[in-house]
Amino acid sequence: MSLNTLFVIVLALGMFVSLGLTLYAEYKKLDELESYFSENETVQYRKRFWGRNRPIDRAMRMSVFVFFFMSPDSYVKSGEVTREELASVPLALKRWATWPFYFSLLYFVALASWTAWREW
Repeated sequence: MSLNTLFVIVLALGMFVSLGLTLYAEYKKLDELESYFSENETVQYRKRFWGRNRPIDRAMRMSVFVFFFMSPDSYVKSGEVTREELASVPLALKRWATWPFYFSLLYFVALASWTAWREW
């Protein structure tokens, strides 16, 4: 097995792992996350606007939590969320919101690097 074949296998597996983690977080953890922000205006607006249960709706609603947890200071400063709301969410649930995004980002960087290496 060549190194190129190994990279293709790892990237293919990474794609399925990334998709699986993202879908699990969106379908199993999103409702629990939204329950911690029941009084938050930003979350409730997103929930009303993206209220149907399609995959794009769930992804857009989950994205607000990813942004809240990745850079909380900027959202607290803008008044979209309070520190108390962010502190009320358990650490495990915060990880379920952010880790699929980080893994997808890592996958994208690996795919772009592999593509650039192959073209070079």
